[in-house]
Amino acid sequence: AAMPPGPEAAPASSPASSPAPAPLFGGCWSCRLLSGAGLLLAALWIYQGPRQSLKRGVPPSMAAIAQITFAISEGRG
Repeated sequence: AAMPPGPEAAPASSPASSPAPAPLFGGCWSCRLLSGAGLLLAALWIYQGPRQSLKRGVPPSMAAIAQITFAISEGRG
């Protein structure tokens, strides 16, 4: 009994014939601007939380120091 060809026997398609993958969010600039603004606002919120407690005279915890360090390093990178 002859076995039907499996998926490994299928001819390989050339990369030129396959369509290019669609860019993330379909290349929508408003989506990119909205998500970028959201990321910047999130970094600002993370930075301001520990900073306000430092202004009140509360000694910083290790978590507060890590948050501020992370927020500053992301802004410059």
